[in-house]
Amino acid sequence: MPPLPPRPQKARRPRRRLSPQATLLSLGVLLLLAAGVTFLAVTWDSLSVSVQASIIATLAALALAGSVPAARHRLTGTAEALAILGTGLLTVDLYGARALGLISPETVDGLTYFGLAAALVAAINLLMSRIAPTVVTYGVAAVIIGQFPLPFLLADHLDLAPFLLSLLAQVAITLYWSALGTKIVRVTGAICSAVVFWALMITGCVRVCLSLVAHHSPGIRPDLQDLFDGSATALSPVLATTGATCFAALVGVFLLRKIALPRALPPALGESACTAAAALALALCLPQIPTAGRWLDTGLATALALTVLLVAKRTGVPAAVLSTATAVVASVNLLLYFSLTDLVQLGLMSAIVAALALVAVWRKRLRPPAAAITASFAAQLAIVLVTYDGLFDLWTGAITLAVTGALSIAAACLVTELPSDGPLGSSPLERALLWPALSAITIAELIAILDSSATLTGIVLTVAAAPLVAYGMRPARRQALLLAGLLLIFANTAFVLGAGATTVEWFTVPPAVVMLAIGLYGWRNQPSWTYLGPGLLLGLVPSALIANSNYDYLRTTFVVAAALAIILIGTRQSLQAPFVIGATVLLKIALWQFLEVAPLIPRWITLATAGLVLLTVGATYERRLQNAKQAARWLTALR
Repeated sequence: MPPLPPRPQKARRPRRRLSPQATLLSLGVLLLLAAGVTFLAVTWDSLSVSVQASIIATLAALALAGSVPAARHRLTGTAEALAILGTGLLTVDLYGARALGLISPETVDGLTYFGLAAALVAAINLLMSRIAPTVVTYGVAAVIIGQFPLPFLLADHLDLAPFLLSLLAQVAITLYWSALGTKIVRVTGAICSAVVFWALMITGCVRVCLSLVAHHSPGIRPDLQDLFDGSATALSPVLATTGATCFAALVGVFLLRKIALPRALPPALGESACTAAAALALALCLPQIPTAGRWLDTGLATALALTVLLVAKRTGVPAAVLSTATAVVASVNLLLYFSLTDLVQLGLMSAIVAALALVAVWRKRLRPPAAAITASFAAQLAIVLVTYDGLFDLWTGAITLAVTGALSIAAACLVTELPSDGPLGSSPLERALLWPALSAITIAELIAILDSSATLTGIVLTVAAAPLVAYGMRPARRQALLLAGLLLIFANTAFVLGAGATTVEWFTVPPAVVMLAIGLYGWRNQPSWTYLGPGLLLGLVPSALIANSNYDYLRTTFVVAAALAIILIGTRQSLQAPFVIGATVLLKIALWQFLEVAPLIPRWITLATAGLVLLTVGATYERRLQNAKQAARWLTALR
């Protein structure tokens, strides 16, 4: 096929270059302005100030008046230059009159005078824009200079909240008036309005933030009181400033609906920014309310998060606004109470996060494994924080953590039928429930160790073992029964130590019999460790561990008899668990009995016995090795 024709290149826009006329006009305007400033600075001792001001005012009036016929004769460059010159000379004249003492400071203060001067310049430019509407300078100058009179005139006469509302009114008026002008006037009005709007929003947020800092930093409170000319921690100015900031945000959102933003900006950028400022002011204000302030702040963050999760529409401007408000309030809440080390409030927030994770998985905003991990670890963090703070004692904290882990294991029992993808045949949700359960039980046991209470250790291990028994009854999870049996052994031993009792069998034999009965009932030609191991371990191991004295002959006799019986049963039925457990118990009893009587045996008998044993083993080494291999193969073949 013939090659494709080359794509036509887009014609580049011609670059705008500064024409000689524009260069000459600009230099002329600058020189004339410099001449006016020099005239005021040099001739102050030869002419009176009023005469100098009159001369500059006359020149300004001539320049402004000359721009009108120039604009009518379509001399655009000349008209713009004369407009700039006239505005500049008028500004220089008003400044010089004040600086050279024509208007004394006693007559009017500096801020008021500058506000009146700016108002005069803006009004003249506004008037000239009506007389010569084609001159761009007048409209732009009226918009820009018109932003200064109100702040200068009201700065020393109003509190901050009314001052912010007056600036908001100025923003609305600027937008309305500039919308009636040319494109460059509209753009200038939008830029000036945005600058003033965000200046008032930032000022309001900074005022509320400084008040919050003064509440919790007594060292810098005197400096802030001098800055605010009063109490830095007074609640009324903070509430008024917060209300003004939130109202300004609402007005900003309303005005954004009336103004077409550039397409390059995201559609919800302006609304989200206004919402973020209002949420910041509100989040900084609520903690300053006495007694209930911190709870209100956390409650607001929770309500916003619930609204985000429960709202049906997840895209668009409302969703972006809600998400922004939630993120701002939650971030301020977290940073504030983290810096204040308020563990109770941080624990409450962690518990709320755990609850919100469950709501998120219900609303399909979060995958079940991620929700399970988040909910469990957040709940654990909440319990640890309130326990460390002292709201929970060690017993309450450890038991609550153990219950949290047990609930995770119980939930894992309900999801064992899900498709598995892991090496152990477990689903992602099942693993996401089991690992946090292990963490919760481990932390609970560490707290029990800190409390130095054997009874608390037993309670924690029992609470953890109970759901493990149910989990191990699942056909593919029989290994959990062995772990549950070990936990119950340690739990019962801890109960015995905590109670100071000597008859351990009252704590071990009844649950061991129950576990053996359950194992025998559910046994279907499976490995004996799963069904018989936990019960045998619980019934024999604690008794074997404490059967350590010749005076405890009754317990030793029963333990040996029981171990011998289960060895015979294991050998007869080819069961590995009874044989190994019984043999281990007998070996322990025998070794301990030997260690108790070893000091009574003469040394020569001990040495002679050791020598004979080594000589016999050495002489029959190969045969003994073969017998050991056969015994290992036989033991491995047992069920």
